This record gives sequence, structure tokens and C-alpha cells, in this order.
Amino acid sequence: MPHVEANGLRFHVQVLKPADAGGSVDGGGDAAPRPKVVMLHGLVIDNLSSWYYTIAPAVAMHADVYLIDLRGHGRTDMPATGYTVEDNVDDLVALLDQWGIHEPVHLFGNSFGGVVSLALAHRHPERVASLFLVEAHFAVEGWGEHMAGSLALAAFGLDETAVQDWLAENADPPIAWLGEIACPTYAMYGSESDILDRARELEAKVSSCELEIVPDCSHSLLTEQSALVRERALAWIQRVG
Repeated sequence: MPHVEANGLRFHVQVLKPADAGGSVDGGGDAAPRPKVVMLHGLVIDNLSSWYYTIAPAVAMHADVYLIDLRGHGRTDMPATGYTVEDNVDDLVALLDQWGIHEPVHLFGNSFGGVVSLALAHRHPERVASLFLVEAHFAVEGWGEHMAGSLALAAFGLDETAVQDWLAENADPPIAWLGEIACPTYAMYGSESDILDRARELEAKVSSCELEIVPDCSHSLLTEQSALVRERALAWIQRVG
């Protein structure tokens, strides 16, 4: 089972790319190298399998796809502390360095994975080619408290001190730096999502954002409409990759 040591932790990862892929998107000639896509999953009950069993294999026909179990999830190490957004961003930077990926990557973020994707695009814009977001969370008033409660209720392996650390470091007011994100961004939300307000704020503040509201879908858009998300993802990579 593939593991990578990064930022002091052992991460479970999966890398998808056809064994016979040449150096180009269409598999032939001397065109540019294939784009690199990194997919980040949601919080607590999620892991890389949510991408693996929905759209990752199809995207891997057009790009090299890197899947990660975030810290504390799946088969990645579960440290007692260190679950802030900044910790996850540092993990991702360390993993990219371990893989030898220094060119900009296309970040796919589902739910909490969208939080990390947006934060990386803000902190390290030179490392992000584009964002493809599905039901992306980001900090609004009370968000840190809500997430801390989710971690505690899910028996995430955190003691009370760790939960309070999360609350202290993630209880941010509405983030003011969304407008600084300049990379191409595509965002999908369900019309019945409980975070639909994030969709409108993202569209309003990120000048490059294209927003799609999918009818009759909830926050579980990735699994409820896998075929549609896959179709949009493939079109996106062909456009920006």
C-alpha cells in the first residue's frame, strides 16, 4: 500500500496515471507533460476513496492524479494534535515536494478539501494552476466551532485540548482574502445544500469563479451526481490543463 513520509507523518496516497502514458495529454508526440491533479476529500468520515470511486480514474486518462488521505483520515497517521487548516496546507506542500512536483497543480477539493484548496491557493498561488471545488466549505462566522464539534462527536481521536486548539485556530470571521484568489476556479453546489451561502459568496468574491448550482442535490453532490461531476471535471481539465 503506497505511503509517503511528509511533514513528520506517514500519508496513505494513491497515484493514478496510465502506465503507457507518453509525455502529452493525448499520449503522443512531444507535447507538454500531462497536467497534475491533486484531489482532497472531506472531513471526519471521508477519505480518498470518495474520489477514487467517483471521478479519479476518468480524470487519470487525461492527467496524473494524486489522491491523499488527509492527516487523521483513512490509512494516514492520526496525530493527537495539528488539525488546523494551516497544518493541512503544510502537509500538502510537503507532499508536493516529496513527489518532486514544483509546477502548479490543479486542486480538486470536496467539502473540507475545498477549505484546504482555497487556503493553498491563497498562501502559495504559484503552486496552484486551477481550482475545481465541489461543495467547498470556507470560514464564516462560527465555522470553527461547528467543525470542532464535528471532530469531537466523531470520536476523531482528539482529546479536549486538541479540540480547543482547533477552535482557537479556526474560529475565523468571514475570510477577507477570497478576492485575492486569481487562478481559474469552477465550483459546484447542490441546490439543497446546507452551505449554499458559500456558493454565492465564492461567486461574488472570486473574480475567476464559474459557479454551477445542481438541482435537487444536497451537500453529498459528489456521490449523488458522480456522472455530472465527472463530466464537468473532464471538461475543466481539457480547458485549463
